[in-house]
Amino acid sequence: MDTLKRFKKEFNAWVRAYNRTYDYRTNPDELLSKLEKRIPDTTLRQIGGAFENGWLINESEQHRGYFVKESDRPGKRGGLPTITHVGNGIVNPWWELYVQLADYSRIRTVAEQHGKTVRLEDQLMDIVVYAGSSMILYVENKTDKIQAIKLLEGMREYGASGFQLDDPDKGNDSLRKAKYIVRETARPKFFALSAVDFEQIFQVDYLNQRNRFRINKKSLSLTEPLLEEYEYGQTQPRSVVDPLALDIDYLLGDKIWISPGSGKTAYNFYCPTKRGDAVVMGIYEDGRIWSDLRKLGKRMTANLSTQLAALGIDLDTSKSWTFWKRNEEILNLHNEDSFQIARQIKASIIID
Repeated sequence: MDTLKRFKKEFNAWVRAYNRTYDYRTNPDELLSKLEKRIPDTTLRQIGGAFENGWLINESEQHRGYFVKESDRPGKRGGLPTITHVGNGIVNPWWELYVQLADYSRIRTVAEQHGKTVRLEDQLMDIVVYAGSSMILYVENKTDKIQAIKLLEGMREYGASGFQLDDPDKGNDSLRKAKYIVRETARPKFFALSAVDFEQIFQVDYLNQRNRFRINKKSLSLTEPLLEEYEYGQTQPRSVVDPLALDIDYLLGDKIWISPGSGKTAYNFYCPTKRGDAVVMGIYEDGRIWSDLRKLGKRMTANLSTQLAALGIDLDTSKSWTFWKRNEEILNLHNEDSFQIARQIKASIIID
C-alpha cells in the first residue's frame, strides 16, 4: 500500500476509536484536513511507512485503539495517544506525536541497516538510538521551531552552570531534559532537536563538575551519526518505568510531574500538597516503589492506601516513608499492570 494511504487509513481508525471510547462524533476527514494543513505529507508518509514495515502497531485493548506503540515493545500497553481533547467536545491531533513518529520511522530505516537499536519513549526520552550498550543519539521532538529553540537555550545554560539531579524541576523542561542527558544510563554522544520544518543535531561534550556539559552544533543530518561504527555490547534493557510514566502523563497531565531521581531512585513522581511537593511514587532502577507519606499528609495517604488496596497493594500508613508491598513482600513494578496503577494514582490525588 502507498505509505500516505496507509497513514490515512490508520488516522481514520484512530479517530473512530476515539469516538467509540468517548461517544464523540468527530469527522475523521475533517480532522485529517486540519492535520494536513500543519503537518506535511512527507512527514505523514514516514509514519505510514513505519506501519507498512511492521514497526508501529495500534493497541488492541478496548478504549485504547487510538494509542500507537512499537511492535517490539513488550506488554499490552506502552503506547502514545494520537488524539487529544481540547475542550467542549473538540479534539485535535496530538501534534508533537506526528513529528516524533515520523522521525522514529526515518531513523529506524537507517538504523536497521547499520545494526543500531531505535526506541520510542525510552527512559522518558522521545527517541533514542543505541549501538549496543551505548546511547549514541537522543532526539527531543517539539511542535514548532520556537519551542525547540527555547528548550535549547535553557539546556545550554544548565550545561554551562551545572546542576544536581535532585534540583527542583517543576515546570522546567530545560532542566529536566538536561538531567536526562547526564544520567549514567544515558549520556548520548549526540543530541537532536526536531520539529515541523526544523532539525538540528549537536555533539555533547561532558565536563567534570556538577553535571556540566556543552552541546555543540554539527552540520549533520538526523541519521548521519548512525553511520558511524561503535564498540558493541548488550543493548540496554527497556526501563520498567516508561509505560507507567506514559499513562500517568496521559491520565494526570501536570497534576503529577516526573523527575529523574538521584542515588538508587530512577524516577520520582511528584504531586503538590499543602506541605510542598511530595513524592507519591519513587521508583528504583530495579522496580521497587516507595512513597513519602509525611509530605502527602493524612488525607491523601489514606486515599492512596484505599486505592492501592483495591489492587491488593499494601501501604503501611504508620510510617512516614514506606515501600509498597504485596503479600508482605516488597512490590516490584516488573510484575505489575502499570496502567491499573496509573488509574488508582489518578483516583487518589487530591489537589488542596
